[in-house]
Amino acid sequence: GAISMTVGSGDTGTGGAMTLTAGESTAGDGGALMLTAGESMAAAVSSTGGAVTVTAGAGAGTTTGKGGAVSISAGVGAEGVGGAVTVSSGVGTATSSGAVLIQTSNSGTTGVSGNMALKTGTSTSGATGSYTVTTGNAAGGLAGAITMTIGSGDTGTGGAMTLTAGQSTEADATGGAMTVTAGAGAGTTTGKGGAVSISAGVGAKGVGGAVTVSSGVGTATSSGAVLIETSNAGTTGVSGNMLLKTGDTPAGATGSYTVTTGNAAGGLAGAITMTVGSGDT
Repeated sequence: GAISMTVGSGDTGTGGAMTLTAGESTAGDGGALMLTAGESMAAAVSSTGGAVTVTAGAGAGTTTGKGGAVSISAGVGAEGVGGAVTVSSGVGTATSSGAVLIQTSNSGTTGVSGNMALKTGTSTSGATGSYTVTTGNAAGGLAGAITMTIGSGDTGTGGAMTLTAGQSTEADATGGAMTVTAGAGAGTTTGKGGAVSISAGVGAKGVGGAVTVSSGVGTATSSGAVLIETSNAGTTGVSGNMLLKTGDTPAGATGSYTVTTGNAAGGLAGAITMTVGSGDT
């Protein structure tokens, strides 16, 4: 049989609350609270276990009626670490595990869809928590991809994507590094490393986007260096080629190619050197 617990409706003030609280203990662990849907024992191939649904109340007011919030928080640790929050999909014993979807709902007739923030908390003493996005290892198949995409819009500039390493305010410390590395090809016959591609956006009727690679400014000293090189060859083979060229054009002039050192005030202007390496054959 079913069990139903319902708070009655009212027409004044806040809707009635429902509270489920596990018991406290002065001599051991506090009591646990478990919500478990029913198992399906049916012989049918497509039988499904019962669902668990947690839904906040609707705000049906005709002026500023706001929907209720759903909050999931682990317990406070008075002298130890706080409790963990784990959201896991179900195991598929003979097939795929279930999906996990975390999203904000679509906006209504006006307004915008809700923001989403994934962040670790601040710390008053010590390091803050890290944030890791990882797909699982695969045996007999491909490892899952990680995709981050900004949606399209029909007004103004397209949405920006910014990846910024952390700042350090320690007197002699260095700011955080940012590393973009393609995957290794670990195959023992013709395993090839993955490529890294940096491309600006296409301009349908205007110019295409620019690509800028700049070193960091040294406010009180030298700026950082820029190094573009191919890696050394392995035990056999040759090192990779390097090509710097402008694109072709079907009508009009092609782009120019300029190598220039900066102007110096109180010092020598930088030299330009082109050198062919030595060989023994």
